[in-house]
Amino acid sequence: MKTHHLKLALIITSALALVACSQEESNKDVTMVDKEKQMESKTESMPKELVAEPVTQAEAVEDSVKGEVSMKGSIIYKDLEGGFYAFIAENGDRYTLHGLDETYQKNGLVVEVEGTPKPDMMTFTQFGTVLQVSSVKVLDTSKVIDNLQTQ
Repeated sequence: MKTHHLKLALIITSALALVACSQEESNKDVTMVDKEKQMESKTESMPKELVAEPVTQAEAVEDSVKGEVSMKGSIIYKDLEGGFYAFIAENGDRYTLHGLDETYQKNGLVVEVEGTPKPDMMTFTQFGTVLQVSSVKVLDTSKVIDNLQTQ
């Protein structure tokens, strides 16, 4: 009698397992079809060809001049990653100077600097926004600190 119940339980369990597996497989097929439809709709909305639109040098210069700023502040030397010259504006904004002529690379020099901020440019200095220097006007040399570096 016990073996009869065990056989019956084994048959029912096997039948349920087979039914569950077949339902799982049919669900997988449906999701694959749905995924294929989604991929087709995505590719239809994508552009067929990427086209670069040429920009003349005059337009590029004009765009860079539009973003040019002029400000007063101090040039300072920071001893980080081999050392670099930075700029702290009168309003407290910080800039990493790119393209600063050696003539103006003096710690403590008070200047008026013109340049283009490059907020998307990354550097190792991690000291404010990068400023591509276009011109510098010296305002005060009395605060220059020779051979001393600020930390």
